[in-house]
Parts: sequence; C-alpha cells; structure tokens
Amino acid sequence: MKKTRFTHRIPLLNNTLTQENAQTAINCISNTEQYMGATDSLHDVIGQTWDAAFAASFMGGRASLYAIVQALGLQPGDQVLVPAFTCQCVTNAFSFNGVEIVFVDIELDTFAMAADALKNAITPKSKALLIQYTFGLVCRDIDVLLQTAREHKLWIIEDCAHATGGTYRSQALGTLGDIAFFSSERSKIVNTIQGGWVITNHPQLGESLMNVYAQTPLPPDEYINNLLYTVYRCWQDAPQSKQALAAGWLDEAERLTGYQTVPQMMTAELSGLFTEQYRWRMPDSVSQLLLQQLQQLPAIVRKRSEGAAFWSQWADEHNIRRAHNIDSANSTWLRFPILVDAEHKRNPKALADELNCDIGVWFTTPMHPQPLDLPHCPNGMYAAQHCVNLPTWLPDS
Repeated sequence: MKKTRFTHRIPLLNNTLTQENAQTAINCISNTEQYMGATDSLHDVIGQTWDAAFAASFMGGRASLYAIVQALGLQPGDQVLVPAFTCQCVTNAFSFNGVEIVFVDIELDTFAMAADALKNAITPKSKALLIQYTFGLVCRDIDVLLQTAREHKLWIIEDCAHATGGTYRSQALGTLGDIAFFSSERSKIVNTIQGGWVITNHPQLGESLMNVYAQTPLPPDEYINNLLYTVYRCWQDAPQSKQALAAGWLDEAERLTGYQTVPQMMTAELSGLFTEQYRWRMPDSVSQLLLQQLQQLPAIVRKRSEGAAFWSQWADEHNIRRAHNIDSANSTWLRFPILVDAEHKRNPKALADELNCDIGVWFTTPMHPQPLDLPHCPNGMYAAQHCVNLPTWLPDS
C-alpha cells in the first residue's frame, strides 16, 4: 500500500476538544466558574436540535441506555434484540436490569442488524429492538427493521452513540423510533470524556424518563473533577493544542495535582459488574462542555464526511472491501470501517504504521471486548475477525 499524505500520526480519540473546552474545565476545577443552569440550557438545546419533547442527560451513553431500560419498564426475563456486533457497555445496561439479550446477525454493508435475521429471532418474550448505527452509518435495512418492530409491537430504541448529527430522509437519527440515546464519550462525535443523553417524543415514555431522571443522583465531586482534569489532559495531548501550548497558553498542568484521568471503561464493567456510573446524571460543568461541543456539530459531521470520502477512494484504489452509505442517508462516519485479512486485525500496528494513523479494532467480538462465540451469527463473527476502522477526522488538504 502507498503511504497516506499525513505528516503526523492521525489519532482516533479526542479530535474535537477545543481550547474553550480546556479553559472551561480549568475554570470549574479552580472554582472560578461553575456554569449554574447549564444542564437546563443543554436540555433546551437538545430538544430544539432534535425536535424532541423530552430530553435528559446522564454520565454516559451506557447510563443513558440504563435509564431507557428503566423508563421502558423492561423486566427480568424480557428479551431485547441486539445486533451481534456491539460493545459490552450496551449489553451491561440490559443485563444489569435482568433483561435477556438476544443477539441477531448483521449485514456487512453497514455493519448493522440484518432484517431477515431479525424476523427469525423474534419470540413471544421479545419486548424491544435496539437499532444501532455502527460507526455512524445508517442501517442498510433501516426501513424493514422499523416496520418489523412495529408489526410485532416492539419498543424501538435507537443507539445513536456513533451517530450524533446523522439523518435519514432528512429526519434526524434518534427520532425514527420510540426513544434514543447518544454519547459524548471521548471516542464519539462530540466529546465530554464521559456523557450522554436521551430523547423521546413518546408522551408515556417521556413522563417515565423524567421520573427516572429525577431519581438519578449526580456523580461525586471527586469524579467530576477527575473528568474535568481528563478534558484538559486529553486536549493538551491532542494535535489541535500544539499552537496554543507553544504560545504559552494555560500552562497550568503543574498546578493541577491530586487528580487522576478517568478510564474509558471501569475494570468492574469489563467483568460484567455493576458500577455507579450507570446511575449518574450530568452535572452543570459537563453540560457546559457539551453545549460547546454541540455548537460545532454541523462542522464536525461535514469534516468526518470529507474524511470518509478520502478513505472511500483509497479503499477502492486498493481493492479493499468497505462500508457503504445508503441512499437518502447523511451518515456521521465516526470511523471508516474496512474488512482486512485476519492477520491485519490481530496485528493492527503494522497497518497503522503503514498508513501513519491510529487503527481501531471495533469490535473484536460480537460483545466487545468480551469473548463470545455466536455460530448463529456468522456475519457478526466474521466482522469481529476482519473489521478494522480508520479515523475520519483528517487534516485539511
């Protein structure tokens, strides 16, 4: 393969953090500003952006999904249909509530649930369908998935963790089903290190959601400050900070002592154990960061679409199988997925060095990162063995 044009290593994470975000984090840690009322403002902005009657923010996409499970009133023994190419954060939110997960095979054009497989997976115990926009791609079978769910009277949950700002037939993703959640984790379209939110226009679900939200506590101050410290540290390490740091802006790192960066997943989560983060709502300081990030959303989606166009041409030139955007879809292209041989998946560093960019391995199993063998989901297993993903936040030409 020919080397790309990049003059520096292209990262997958923390692409959209700004100097304003870093300053906000420092302001909050130092108590010079607390941004009182930011969460109420955030909910107003979310409602306006997605034309949603109800909005509630939590401390993660996983916490948002956990709240949805409670708002839907799903009970132990109920079944939810989930694509066989997902993350343990998703499955935890169900299993922590005793809900049974039924994995459904995917298709390899958009790495989303396959409609035929869904029809064969529904049982009398099925109560909800999770439509996941993997890598920000609108599902190839989206119309049939929605129709099938409605025919069987299933609640439709849209997983927009990768798809903030996407549309289908000019309708915002997150408004096609009954209820939806989004993420602002550091690997996502917008970034507050951890965070997420839920929207719905369903009156019954909206009332239930707001009841759940009212009973959800804020995180401990120690966690909030560690998250804010992580915002600063991640911005400091990102390519976009170099010019400001070289000019001597906010050289305060040495004074920020006693804080720790927060991990993407807690150790307990990886063991399938409940953590309190699944039951936290978003504080004003993080809401202020998310408000700032959402102001950039149209430009972010546009830039990622440009990155996807670059990789589409590159993949076609090298005869590499890639994902495809369906008609009438404005996908967000959080990452650009390609299918490579199993050795490149097992050893992504070689390809990363060759391309001079970070390589993502979402997902290494149908329930990443936990080992899981699903013989009835051959496409999900194949994707886990062969799919790698490229960064779409690329430098301007």
